[in-house]
Amino acid sequence: WRNKRMEVVTKIITVMGALVAIGGLGWAFVGAIEFFQGKKNQNPQQTDNGMAGMVYGGGLAAVSASIAAAIVAAINSIQF
Repeated sequence: WRNKRMEVVTKIITVMGALVAIGGLGWAFVGAIEFFQGKKNQNPQQTDNGMAGMVYGGGLAAVSASIAAAIVAAINSIQF
């Protein structure tokens, strides 16, 4: 019974990590659109905001999957 509960918990954490990664990729995509619009319209503020969105979104996508994997590894290492 305990193994089934831990399996469900690890799946939930894995799905949460994937959802946050997808959100980060979406943020990076929107940042890219804003960046290119700022370049086209010669708007340095919009260009900077777009660049920040790409960096932060990409970082969030990269880090969230690693954090979720580390949490799952820590849960799987618990022994009773």
